Amino acid sequence: MKILSARRAVAGLSLAALAGVGLVSVPTPAHAAVEDTFVGSQSEAWDQASCAQTGSTGGDDEPASWADNGVPVTKSTSSTETWEGDEGDVVDVAMSSTTTITSTPLGTGPASIKATSTATASAKSAAATTDCDVFVRSTGLARGLFTLTQPVWVTVDISGQGNGTGAVLIVGDGDLGGLFWEGGAGVYVSTGKQGTASSSTLLAPGTYQVLLGSFASARAHGTTEGSSTYTGNLSIDMQPLGAASAVQGKGASMVQFGERDCASGNVAVNLSKKTVKQAKRVAVRINGAKGPVLKGKGLKGKKPKARSIVVPTSATGIVKVKVKVTLENGRRMQATRAYLPCK
Repeated sequence: MKILSARRAVAGLSLAALAGVGLVSVPTPAHAAVEDTFVGSQSEAWDQASCAQTGSTGGDDEPASWADNGVPVTKSTSSTETWEGDEGDVVDVAMSSTTTITSTPLGTGPASIKATSTATASAKSAAATTDCDVFVRSTGLARGLFTLTQPVWVTVDISGQGNGTGAVLIVGDGDLGGLFWEGGAGVYVSTGKQGTASSSTLLAPGTYQVLLGSFASARAHGTTEGSSTYTGNLSIDMQPLGAASAVQGKGASMVQFGERDCASGNVAVNLSKKTVKQAKRVAVRINGAKGPVLKGKGLKGKKPKARSIVVPTSATGIVKVKVKVTLENGRRMQATRAYLPCK
């Protein structure tokens, strides 16, 4: 589990490319926790001058469904169009997308939704200049509806390449108007042009829409023409309150970290009899601050035996507990574990 800085407020939801998303309901396999799922394309072209579409090829607008069963689902679409104005004024348009989505079971504990999505769009004039004003937008998209029965920390990560955009939106069901306003319950993350973005948000129990996608656009007007493409890796990681990361450090085999007690915020650090026997000093640091220190008789007592250290922490913040072990032979080792907030 990757623990990022946490926040509780939704960002402004304003990516224009998401405005055209058609929320088509697709039957979902029985017994799946996620509902009304969709994976496919939402691509379109239009002229803002006086040119008209005269031909098209390809284009499969039938979406596929996906389930939270760990099975990847891929949908690819492509199409071309021709737009014409006066004699010889022709603009060729091309759109394509490929999206693959995989989800582990949602709503029963730690879970993840991962997608890889590519979108391409081009609008090119047959002549050096065009009086048409053709705009094309290509979207590779996955969507679903899921319900949380308890508070969950949701971390979104996006990385991508190209001159388009990747985005993830999680918003309360019925709040898709939140694309245009500040507020509501959810999270919105986007990135473009070979960028990365991350955000961690606490979601309350409720029903949520989730959308993951890649977006590319192009325009042909006057001497302007071109193409764009974007390939993004988009992931959503869900963890319960107080969830812990993997233990890091060379001392991981010598220290056993307990789970976080969300009632008190405390974390138990357990030392085996073998560790106590080998250790000269054990020091705990909490978010960099000094914590309990055991050495001498305080560590070994009359004879070495397993020990447990109760590490007090605040239940409301991200906590990183580091244990430094100095061995009798002078060697030093350490182990670290991070915990998400309980509130």
